[in-house]
Amino acid sequence: MAFLKIENVKIAGIAACVPPKRVDNMESDLVEDKHELEKYIETTGVRYRYVAEDGICSSDLCKAAADKLIEEMGIDKSEIGCLIMVTQTPDYIFPATACILQDRLGLPTNCMSFDITMSCPGWIYGLSVMSSILSAGKIKKGLLLVGETSTKAKSPYDRVNLLAGDAGTATILEYKEGANPLLFSMHTDGSNYRSLIIPDGGYRNPVTHQSFEYYECKDGMKRNRLNANMEGEDILSFAMHTAPKCIKGLLEHFELPKEEMDYFLIHQANQLINKLIQKRMKIDDAHCPYNINEFGNTSSTSIPLMIVNKLRNDIEDKKIVACGFGTGLAWGALYNHIENVTICDLVHYKR
Repeated sequence: MAFLKIENVKIAGIAACVPPKRVDNMESDLVEDKHELEKYIETTGVRYRYVAEDGICSSDLCKAAADKLIEEMGIDKSEIGCLIMVTQTPDYIFPATACILQDRLGLPTNCMSFDITMSCPGWIYGLSVMSSILSAGKIKKGLLLVGETSTKAKSPYDRVNLLAGDAGTATILEYKEGANPLLFSMHTDGSNYRSLIIPDGGYRNPVTHQSFEYYECKDGMKRNRLNANMEGEDILSFAMHTAPKCIKGLLEHFELPKEEMDYFLIHQANQLINKLIQKRMKIDDAHCPYNINEFGNTSSTSIPLMIVNKLRNDIEDKKIVACGFGTGLAWGALYNHIENVTICDLVHYKR
């Protein structure tokens, strides 16, 4: 197990951005029977979503969030020595989107910049990497960008599309001696990587004419091999098994009393999964916020987006546990006592 204790690094600011198009799932024609559609929305908890239209990428949403955060915090860009972009929907196969954003954001050329390919636990993975780099004390500020436009990867004939939303987030980390430690528990099980996958488009399975042909999957949905394919039952079982165990393991390893935690921030997968995790963990609603009804499943952005949307005025001096799980399969949990943090208003992207 990868338990990490990172000292002398603090989360100093968080911002989030959503695209301009807001979708009401009640108006969807993916489910013809309106009664069945209402039941689906009630079960998943997803009524509204923000969808990135053509020409809007994860990088655009992250840049807008970063611009807002840097301005509001009054940061000198020359102080940012590390830029990490976490996404599975990059601008290009290569170069790394982080390199492009280093220039677009006007950051110095001595800013190390690289991508991490990770989905739903991406914010936690990104924090673990960024904080590890900053903990050496040589780089004083780092910018962690986490963004997804995963709606672009969904089949237009797949009702799972009703779950997905798009967003971009920015988190500033700072080297600060004596800061409350960041505590992590990180895990991976690559044996089940096929449970959530886009089969074609990489170098293992390059794009062919057949990649674009739609076929009926065992769940009855139509997808092609360039669409995200999810084995729903496998993912449900995975989330139910790993998330509670991961959170409990983090608390036990670092001897953190569960009753002292102010918030448990669980990746907004869907309401069914989250409520089952919440029930298993015996966490009451007051300590387990949700925003899936307003944004859908925004993958790696869901936790920082929830902080901006739900906890902007109630995160100061709070002890949080965050847990993300998804593609890989990978999962992780974080504990931190948040203090002296800047949380920006939600940004609505403008072209």
